[in-house]
Parts: sequence; C-alpha cells; structure tokens
Amino acid sequence: MKIENEEEYYELVVPSPTLEDVSGPNISGQYNDIRSFSKVKVCKPILPLDAEGNYVELDDATYNNFTEKDDEITNELQAALDEGKDLVLCPGIFFLTKTLSVKFPNQVILGLGLSTLIAPPDGSPCIRVQPNVAGVRIGGITLEASLQLDGTKANKTNKSTGNSDGVRSLIDVGIPGVEDPGDPQNPVLLADIFARVGGSNLVRQKVETDAMVRIHSGNVVGDNLWLWRADHVRLEDGEPANDRNFPYYHQTRIWETDQDGNKVKVNEHYVENALVVNGNNVKMYGLFCEHTVGHQMVWNGENGTVIFFQCELPYDVYLDFAEDRYVGYYVDCNVKAHTGRALGVYSNFQSFDVIAPLGMKVPGDASIESPFTRFLQNKGGIANVIEHGGEKYGDAVPTGDTKYSIAWVGVRPSEAPV
Repeated sequence: MKIENEEEYYELVVPSPTLEDVSGPNISGQYNDIRSFSKVKVCKPILPLDAEGNYVELDDATYNNFTEKDDEITNELQAALDEGKDLVLCPGIFFLTKTLSVKFPNQVILGLGLSTLIAPPDGSPCIRVQPNVAGVRIGGITLEASLQLDGTKANKTNKSTGNSDGVRSLIDVGIPGVEDPGDPQNPVLLADIFARVGGSNLVRQKVETDAMVRIHSGNVVGDNLWLWRADHVRLEDGEPANDRNFPYYHQTRIWETDQDGNKVKVNEHYVENALVVNGNNVKMYGLFCEHTVGHQMVWNGENGTVIFFQCELPYDVYLDFAEDRYVGYYVDCNVKAHTGRALGVYSNFQSFDVIAPLGMKVPGDASIESPFTRFLQNKGGIANVIEHGGEKYGDAVPTGDTKYSIAWVGVRPSEAPV
C-alpha cells in the first residue's frame, strides 16, 4: 500500500506476474496494478479491552466460543468479496464462522502483521478460491485450526465441512473433482502463508484438521509457506511440563505412555498432511512442512516444481508411522513430470524408536537435485534418503557419528536439465 498524495489517498499496489526470467524483485513499478481503496475492504478484528480501554490478550476461557460478532465480521468480509472488493485485514485474530469464498479474478486478500484466520468449527477451510478464478493473490496471513464440533477425526461421509469430499482443511484452491487448468499467464498466488494446528489454543485433543493446504486447480504459485503441526504448545497456568527437557511448554503427543508403561493414544493436534497438490503446473518456492502424522507433502499433479523444501517428521508417532511407510516428500507413482531442488527431511523421534523407511518417495521420471536427510536427536532415524523410481538411495541416519545423508549431488535423472 502507499499514500498517493498529501490528502492521504490510499492505494493498493498489486504486482502483476513477471513471466520472463528474473532474479529478485522488479522494483520499477512497470508491472504494478494500482487500485483505489474505494474497491478495498479494510477490516479490523475484535480486539478485547480492559476497563480502562487498553488492549488485552484474548481470554483463554472463551477462545473457542464463536459469537454473533464473529458471524457479523465473517459476513462483512464475504459481502465485500461478493462485491468484487479486495480485503486488507488488520493485525489480530478473526474467528470465521464460515468459509470465505473468492469468486472474482485478481482479487486480493492481504494480511497486515500476519493477521490470523481461525477456521470454522465444522472443518470448513478459512478460504476457498473457486475453480477457474485466475490471478487471485492471498498473502501475509496465518491460518489456524479450530476446536472441532465433532471432536475427533473427520468422518469422510460427513459433507458438513463445506468441502465436497468431506475432508477438513484450512485453505482450498479449487474444488475436488472440478477441472481447472488455471491460467499460466495469471496464476493464483499464495505468498507468506503460515498454517498451524495447535500452539496458541490451550485445548489439544480436538483442535485438528485433515490437511492444511489443498490445491486442486492448476497454475498456482506458492512463495514461502510454513505449514506446522505444533510440536510444542502453551502450558496452562500451574500445569507441569510433560518433558523435563522442555520445562516451559507441553510437548505435543499422538501417543503417551502412562505411569504403568501402557501406550495410550491421545491424538493431540491431529492433522494428516501439510500440503496436498492435485492440480497441474503448480510451483512452490520455499515450502516448509512439519510434524503431520501422515505424508507431510502429497503431490498428485503433473509438472509440479518445488524449490527448497524443509521438513521435520513428527516427533511423537508410534512404530506404525514406519510400517505405513509415511515420508516427508511424496510424489504419486503415476506422475510423469516433477522437479524438486534442495530437498531436506529431518527426524527427531522423541517418543518411540521409529525408523522411517524413507525421507522422500518419487517416480523414476522426477528430476530431483541433491536430496538429503538429517538426524537431529533422540530416537530412531531414517533408513534411506529417497526412493526414486523404485530404487533406494542414501545411507541410513544415524549411523555412528553420521547425522546426515545425501542421496546424490546434482540432478537425477542425469540427463535432466539443471
């Protein structure tokens, strides 16, 4: 945003896609779309005040209570989108009672100060970009899972989530099963998107989703996405830490061991996948996927590209994580073309001695550059770095003093372009 003149006339500056090869941002302004704030909805969340009118923290006791005011703000945001306006969200937390639906090409949802959107409590996503709507820009926001009404894992036959397949999520681009090739000249952009399942909410067992980000449309670009299942969360007042190595936090657990040594499933902050890509020609630059209890990333679309991938496997899973052969970076075996550069998967199994079979699994035609795994600390490890076309590469970690393993240096297949 900028102030146009002394009268403080605000404008929203939206950079257009740069289609030729570039290095770094283009600051000339020649590609900018300048929009009047008359077409922008600026929205402030509910900010609690004390008796003296000072801003205070949200009350933990009512954090999960959606109110009529939350419904009113949600409706205001949707009404602005329905009018074709862009949204600028002020810093703070927005408790959404329904999904924000983006229906017009080139609309913008911009968060200031990493505005936080809490997902509706029925499992619906915070935002859905409708199919065949090109050029949408969403950036500078945090997406947070809510306390779910049903309370346990999603019932796949329950369509109340608002997603047609009944799978819960925090943001969807497109709709499952609806064809949308996207526009290569005007892609949808997700920039500086942070998603979390757990962390700020004191409730643990019912704050969950199935996937954080799902992309069904083609020609979508992601730039700096950090998708995090909380490995540690706040302690309640007076609550002792459950791990003496971390006295100031509660370490999140899928499984706990009780005082009699029995394994008990507690399912804290359940989420299966960080990112699921079904669309073709999707590109990710700076993708961080952490601690989900299934595959961290699932890629089903053709001609996908990931440049820089950082992943930590979950700390708290049981041996069945390895038996189910979950990995950090998974590309479906039917995919014919995929490119990955600078891919790293780490392990830090704290609860059980899990030996994950692989860090990554991709089909033989995928072009992958210098993949590696690293053992951080604690138990278990990763048996091989990558399975590429059915062949396994990279030594196990840890092995003695070896804490990291590189499958190969450079690009494979060797004939693939750098």
